[in-house]
Amino acid sequence: MKKNIISYAKVIMPCLLALFAGSCGSDDDDNSIGLENITISNFPKIDGSDSTTPLRNILMCKLLGFGYEWQQSPFVQFSDEAPWFVRPNYTCTEDERHAIMGKMQANNTHQSFVNLIDNKVELILTARGISRDEKDYANEKGVTLIEKKIAKDALTFIVNPSNPVNSLTVEQIQAIYTGDITRWDEVGGKAETMTPYVRNRNSGSQEKFETMVMAGLKIKEFPEMQIGHTMMTPYYQIQEDKTGIAFTPFYYYSVIVANETVKGLAVNGVAMTKENIINATYPYISDVYAAVRSDIDRTSPAYRIFEFLTAKGGQKIVAESGYIPLSSIY
Repeated sequence: MKKNIISYAKVIMPCLLALFAGSCGSDDDDNSIGLENITISNFPKIDGSDSTTPLRNILMCKLLGFGYEWQQSPFVQFSDEAPWFVRPNYTCTEDERHAIMGKMQANNTHQSFVNLIDNKVELILTARGISRDEKDYANEKGVTLIEKKIAKDALTFIVNPSNPVNSLTVEQIQAIYTGDITRWDEVGGKAETMTPYVRNRNSGSQEKFETMVMAGLKIKEFPEMQIGHTMMTPYYQIQEDKTGIAFTPFYYYSVIVANETVKGLAVNGVAMTKENIINATYPYISDVYAAVRSDIDRTSPAYRIFEFLTAKGGQKIVAESGYIPLSSIY
């Protein structure tokens, strides 16, 4: 029953939000940057993190006047556990549909930064800012980027629902990933050996984990089988491993996956909730970014959309996607 309620909410909530917020072209304050001239032909090439794909698709739909609906992926065997995605309802010709689909890239965080630096795309929306490796690559190419925060997110630690542990401290999480804590009974759980999981280097989640959680501490080397290479990998790992612990963006956990196959942990006794991100009590709050090249034409559609994302209308779209806007300006 609960999964049916979730499915219903996924379909109806965007419609309700749109009803109360209005369309992005309906309010002069919302569209004060001149986005009324955005068309399929001049729409920029956009890329970004896996977790920002719904936001990018909703943004495109709003700016071009398409409807959309939330659906579960048809490529997962058990549909109740399939991740959610935004399916645009194109109201245009077949050629126009192919044109806009070609402009909406769907690469991961690291590759989207590389594509922007290489001038293959014009705007990216990412779950983190530029990494050390990407800065080095940009310097090699003589390229600088302009980044800005557009939404709030957080890093969520997940375990199997059968795990009795509901909260860990910051210090305990750090000790788990340095290898100083290796058993669940050391943190109030069962007498079992832990299996910590990480993500691949330069993924948005791994970069957040290394900079926000470990903060310069030496992370234990983990075997290949404990490294996740996709956004869904931590979920599959934790569903199968009752002794595992992994991390994932809160947005992915609460909006894209949105089922009870894993359990989110509190940190320092603070529950992993949207409210605790808004009130800034959860320890691992992060930011979602938009970025363009610094040599971009300031009159281009890409730059105008970049500016729009932190205006009132842009923040409405951020909220409609399920992300937490920067403030109450929307």
